[in-house]
Amino acid sequence: MKFRVFAFLLFIQAVLGFSQQDSRTEGEWYQGKPIREIVFSGLRNISPSELEALMNPYKGRIFDDNVFWEIQGKLYALEYFERIEPSTHPADASASAVIIQFNVVERPIISRIIFSGNSGIRRAELLEVVSIKVSDIYNQAKIRVDVDAIINKYIEKGYPNATVTVTENRTGESNVTVIFNITERDKITISRIEFLGNTRFTGNVLRGQLSLKAKTLINDGAFQESKLLADRETITRYYNDRGYIDAFVRDVTRTFTTDEKGTNLVLTFMIEEGSEFRFGGITFEGNTIFSTEQLQRLITSKVGDIVNHTRLEMDMQRVADLYFENGYIFNTIMRTPDKNYQTNELTYKITIQEQGRAYIENIIIIGNEKTKLEVILREIPLEPGDVFSKTKIMEAMRNLYNLQYFSVIIPETLQGSAENLMDLIITVEEQMTSDIQFGITFSGTADPDVWPISGVLKWKDRNIGGSGNELGAELNSSIVDTSTFAVNYLHRWAFGLPLSLGVDFSANYAKRLTLMANQNHFFNGDEPFAFPDGFHSFDEYKNNNYTPTREYLMSYEQWYISLGLSTGYRWSTFLGNLSVNGGLRLGVIKNIYDDELFRPFDPALRAENNKLTPKNSYWFAASLDQRDIFYDPSTGYYLYQRMGFYGIFPNEREHYIRSDTKAEVFFTLFNLPVTEDWAFKGVLALHAGLSFVFKQPGRDQNSPIPVEETNRLSVDGMFIGRGWSREYRNKGLVLLDSWIELRIPIIHGILSFDLFFDMAGVETKPGFYFGINDEGNSNFTIENMRFSYGGGIRFTMPQFPIRLSLAKLFKVVDGRIDWQSGAIFGDPSRPELGMDIVMSFVLSY
Repeated sequence: MKFRVFAFLLFIQAVLGFSQQDSRTEGEWYQGKPIREIVFSGLRNISPSELEALMNPYKGRIFDDNVFWEIQGKLYALEYFERIEPSTHPADASASAVIIQFNVVERPIISRIIFSGNSGIRRAELLEVVSIKVSDIYNQAKIRVDVDAIINKYIEKGYPNATVTVTENRTGESNVTVIFNITERDKITISRIEFLGNTRFTGNVLRGQLSLKAKTLINDGAFQESKLLADRETITRYYNDRGYIDAFVRDVTRTFTTDEKGTNLVLTFMIEEGSEFRFGGITFEGNTIFSTEQLQRLITSKVGDIVNHTRLEMDMQRVADLYFENGYIFNTIMRTPDKNYQTNELTYKITIQEQGRAYIENIIIIGNEKTKLEVILREIPLEPGDVFSKTKIMEAMRNLYNLQYFSVIIPETLQGSAENLMDLIITVEEQMTSDIQFGITFSGTADPDVWPISGVLKWKDRNIGGSGNELGAELNSSIVDTSTFAVNYLHRWAFGLPLSLGVDFSANYAKRLTLMANQNHFFNGDEPFAFPDGFHSFDEYKNNNYTPTREYLMSYEQWYISLGLSTGYRWSTFLGNLSVNGGLRLGVIKNIYDDELFRPFDPALRAENNKLTPKNSYWFAASLDQRDIFYDPSTGYYLYQRMGFYGIFPNEREHYIRSDTKAEVFFTLFNLPVTEDWAFKGVLALHAGLSFVFKQPGRDQNSPIPVEETNRLSVDGMFIGRGWSREYRNKGLVLLDSWIELRIPIIHGILSFDLFFDMAGVETKPGFYFGINDEGNSNFTIENMRFSYGGGIRFTMPQFPIRLSLAKLFKVVDGRIDWQSGAIFGDPSRPELGMDIVMSFVLSY
């Protein structure tokens, strides 16, 4: 790289005279002239438009040496060209402007990639590890990186002595064939792993701790030197955490045998165990800022317990973190172990040399090309002059990751200009924040009467212009029965405060089905004993999941146009991010059906038929969020309360209040590193939700609640109660929703495998929902609940929140489990065996 820069400077120096100029001009006439055009000659494979996009910012600028060096630097950085020859030309007869011309010689295009000598690893696997692709511009630096990647792949597969060389064959003037010549040599396969010197733990127990495995039907037994080094440390740590603090792996012997399949290896770990030690306590010296009692409370290891080395390390780290959290990062903390071999007791003396607090001198952000500096700084709860805090740096990382603007965030601390000052440097790597989606998609609706497939055209930028604000537009239509157009804008920080301001406009059209009361016209539809057409009693209506056959359903059309305004404020507290939000939605709605042919069972739907009527609402919400990553959390909790008031003016058809309460908590149960890039991780997630629909104050409390059937609560089988889509028509006034999940990430940030257990149910009758209703019966009981359990995959990207699961459904009737026969392996005679495929959606908030 240094040679390239040096050669480039020499080249600039050589051509700075611009000898290839119009003969009518003399001297450096181009200096100080505006740049009219930048043109290229010699292009074969590179698109001129790609270079124009790079050069356009320089058109109109005044020519000088610095500008010219900057232009050439950008061209060489593309690594598209083997040679670049510049020249200047007058733009007109008076030479009032300059045209810069670059005569270029392109690097060749890769036409083929060939792997020669590979028999142990397939071509497809090797193509996955190399960065070059067919039609790429040839780049020697990438080739060198790919050689290392191929060697590493062979080492991973058990070929530690593999070598790779590269041959490039030119085919024509602008094409090259890249040939990777591979010499695999013998594959080393582990046939057995043995232990000598182990008396406290069996060989099977110790083998279970290793990343290296002997060859079996499900393991290829590939040997890797790096894994062997790590496994030696793993065995030592296993003993140290069980009291054997002097234990170590003295040596690992290797015995090789060769057959027609390659080289077999027997590994033998030679172990020195030592004696079992117990913990004798910790004493502190030199601490004046924090008392000994404060420090002792951080030690969780108990005197007399068998020594656990990892736990002791965590105890001592908590002592260091206490100082770090309060800005004392320049302290020296020394540990002195004392092993008593007569009593087999381990004690520690910790000597602390206390220094002054550290203060932030500068906060430096590196890598933000699009995102404005103030957008990043406002998410960091530190300013120059503040006391250093590790917790606040971790909070800053969480805030920045939750923006979804960056794929990598790396904080560093460097010594400042004085002894007690330090610079906080945060390096970020930006990712795409805007996207355009178009095509065929699932609409995400839980209504079984709505055609689930729709065409979508969607654009959104979560960081428009690097401002941190969001702008989006969407057109979604199934053509058959639903169409939606929406545009929205969210200003995340207003007036320099964490105050959000949002506005959106939406127009919705839907063709729906609803219950009829043509034959049962004597019911108003809101009586607790009422039943629609298709049934002869309320019990029959209930026993059929409140759903008649298709012939007893009427269709109607609904138009709804609305404008929404919202705002919110966020505080950072020691309990988490506290947010308070509110909004107002103003709109008009029109339901259309032939009232000479149909009479809806729902009285709210009958009101103002074929008339444009107002439909307005306002809402308030509060939340407390301590999750690490909101769209796929591993730790923390989330609490949420929302109150929505529907119907503001007397002439609106609906007047009700809806309350939604949610609580979630997340625990990382285990996080075991398997490779350098992947860990076997398990997250336990718990959710509880409760929603109510009740009357607005001041209205007749003895009359039914004026709310349309479609706006009542239900178990939809998609967002709530996975698999129970058949319950969608069982509309209620209270909804209980809970679930438990064990989440195991497969590809971090993309895919997870989940096991779940869902519980959800509604109560249709008004009254004291969890008490006794007007008929003297208990309202919400276990028979209201719908249960499902199973497992499946979940996409953890916020842009694609879909999960596919296999679910087993059941409910409780008369104190006994009533299994629901599933579509897969279902047998009506044995309903406990069948399961259902469920596609559901994940809501992030």
